Amino acid sequence: MRLSSVLVFAVLFLTLPSASGWLWGDKNKNKNKDKECQGDACNNKKNAQQRNNNSGKTTTDDDSIPLTAEGFGLSKVSVGDESGIPMVHLHDDQVMPLVGLGVEYLQPFLVPLMTASALQRDKKTWLFDTAHVTGNEALLANGIQQGLQRMNLLPEEHVELHVITKVWYTHLGYERTKLSVKESYERLQAALTDSSTVQGQVQLKVHMLLQWPRCYETIDWMNCELDEANVGEHVQQAGPPPHQDKDNAWKGSWKALEEIYLAGDASPTPIASIGVANFHLKDLQDMDSQKDLQVHPHMLQVSIWSLLYDPHLVDYCTQRGIHLQIVDSIDGILADPSRARNAHHHLLKVAEDLIEDAAPTLSQDEITPTQVVYTWLVQQGVSIVPGPERLSELQEYSGVTLAAMPQMTHAQVETVAHCMEAFLSGEDLEKDINTFVTFHAKSKDAMLYWQRPDGGENKIAFIARGSSFNESTYPKHHFRIYDARNKDNFIDYHVQAKFGEQVSFDAYLE
Repeated sequence: MRLSSVLVFAVLFLTLPSASGWLWGDKNKNKNKDKECQGDACNNKKNAQQRNNNSGKTTTDDDSIPLTAEGFGLSKVSVGDESGIPMVHLHDDQVMPLVGLGVEYLQPFLVPLMTASALQRDKKTWLFDTAHVTGNEALLANGIQQGLQRMNLLPEEHVELHVITKVWYTHLGYERTKLSVKESYERLQAALTDSSTVQGQVQLKVHMLLQWPRCYETIDWMNCELDEANVGEHVQQAGPPPHQDKDNAWKGSWKALEEIYLAGDASPTPIASIGVANFHLKDLQDMDSQKDLQVHPHMLQVSIWSLLYDPHLVDYCTQRGIHLQIVDSIDGILADPSRARNAHHHLLKVAEDLIEDAAPTLSQDEITPTQVVYTWLVQQGVSIVPGPERLSELQEYSGVTLAAMPQMTHAQVETVAHCMEAFLSGEDLEKDINTFVTFHAKSKDAMLYWQRPDGGENKIAFIARGSSFNESTYPKHHFRIYDARNKDNFIDYHVQAKFGEQVSFDAYLE
């Protein structure tokens, strides 16, 4: 595959010992999946698929990337001494979990269930991502309350929970944003109403983002005038319609967030940090140019596309200590292996190598491609907030599990970056990676068939008695060797070899 110049530059940048930042980095549904492409990023890779939304284990191996090293990470990362989960240090010295649970796109009935389960001690998912517009903040609070009750905290236990929520573009403007923050805060605080269970033992920190800088007429699902007509009267009375002043409404919102944040506990709605989502580099530069700016964003929610193809944005955030958080569903990106089959095989090879190096603390004997990508992001200091819909995935994508993953080598980091570019662009890697099996027909003439996953079979070759046949295949593939003259007589062979290995099989047919 012919790599973009941006990615090549990113590969070279990562290998520099003096590098100050890392340049690489569906379920992004409905309103976020169609975000328009603007500015330099589009010129870098016009054909890429853009889906913008809305530990401390060190080693002496020079080829590995320690999770605690600031030189290779976009943000300073450590592992909590007591929690054992990766934590990120924001530029105001606030510390929050690096791995969370995204509930923004979950079906309403799933929100309390998934939240309560994620909280438990085997997963320790203590960061949650949602938005005011979803209307599920109260459901999230209910799930937190249920989860805390199930945990049955011991008297000496203390838990710090973090919730990221967002101000929708209909609530841009100073007064409307203050109203949105108030409503979100009150809904979320309901999580701590069971004082008999959590009094003094649980602290809930709320992080507030502006979800969009403006309403875009060019985005199909946005209808600025209709959206304004549909907001409640109390919102309309709070401030002027933001779509009538698209370049400045968000500036009033940012001023409101700054004031609330800087007021700290003196505010009736204290928030731990403030940030933005779906802001382009130009928007951030415009913010930076404001004479009365008091606080740079603590975080920016972006897509993995931006990490791969918008190095100017990433570099800008790195220089200003703006933490990056990925909101893509990696499951969705990798859902169809045929989109980049060679890349899929390379991800499986990285997974094989990681499981070989895994510590006993990793309570699984197989690593999925999705876990490989999440590990890749976390070990570079990038936050993730997966939104799984199956309870089993809560464990797979938890901070507890990802913190137990072996440190990736530079070669593995580079491989995953190439693979993700292949899946996003639809342009597969040039080279595949195989397992090689030599089949020997020892006793009789034989017919070799590959057994397809759908139950069918494909003829591969005739192998004369005493002869051999070399087949390029993949781990876990299933073959059947038939007697060439009697198909009722056969032997099954399952490929146990790993990617890159060469093995042989002697077929003795009765």
